[in-house]
Parts: sequence; C-alpha cells; structure tokens
Amino acid sequence: MNDRLWYPQLDVYDCIRRFSALIFAYPEPPGIERLYIADFYFANPPLLHRSRMSRATRQRFLALRIPQPQTTFLAYPAPALLFSKMEPIQKEALRAMGGKGLISIPELQRGVARLTDVGQITLASKLTEMTGVGERDLVSFLTEDFATASETAPHRLRSNTGLRRPV
Repeated sequence: MNDRLWYPQLDVYDCIRRFSALIFAYPEPPGIERLYIADFYFANPPLLHRSRMSRATRQRFLALRIPQPQTTFLAYPAPALLFSKMEPIQKEALRAMGGKGLISIPELQRGVARLTDVGQITLASKLTEMTGVGERDLVSFLTEDFATASETAPHRLRSNTGLRRPV
C-alpha cells in the first residue's frame, strides 16, 4: 500500500473551497492579487507569524491561537517559494469558478473576483458545510483585519508579506 500526503495548497478543489469562503466574506469584491495572498494564508495559517502587521492586527491574530510554523507537523518552505508553487492551482481554481458561473468572467478579466448572483445563492447555502468554526475565524481575520482593501493597499500588502506575483 502506498501512502501519500495530501497538501491542500496544491489541490484545485480545496482552492475553490477556500476562494469561495474568502470572496463571500469580503465586504467588497477583492482584487485577484489580494485574493491570492489571503488564500495563501488561509491554506498556510502558521506562516502568518512571519508577516508584518500592526499591533492591533497582531493581537487579533494571536487570539486565533495558530501554532508557530516550527511547531507544526509540516516543514514549510520559504513563503515566496510556496506562493509561487500555488500559482497554477489558484489560476485553475479561478477559471473553474468562472466556468461554473460562480464568479463574473468580465470582472475577473478586470482583476476583480466578484460573485455572480448564482455564486451568491450557491455559496450562501453551502458555506457553513464548507468551512469549520476555526476556519471561519481565520477567514474573518483575513478579510476584516489582515488583507482588507481599506487597510492595506496592494503594494503595502506585498511588502508586509513578501509575496508578489504578476497578475
């Protein structure tokens, strides 16, 4: 019998689930780069310890009790390397969501992830099944405190995280 580890960071279906939770939670549709970065930390929450944030944001983050990367089962590579490795999976997930009619393709071409009416209805009914309580707290932190449009301009989010990718 061959055993294989499953890495949610490299699974298109899990990426669609994460994107769905994030897009639904944002008060305003996020830009693609902001969504990619928020998804990166949704899939790899211990790596949030290595990013810069304000004191108030850090306090809210510490309240989530996410373990430090060195105390987890997985050995994490450099965040920029893992972010780069996730790129094809994230792009494929957005294409799939657009193909299923969950996000607006014209908005996606403009660089914004906006749910369609079908996407709103579908996700509203399925969201609690798709995420656990701890994940909902993390999504709330990411969309309300860490990667918000009002708090961090894209260049600032890039400098706080060290993550950058041409969109």
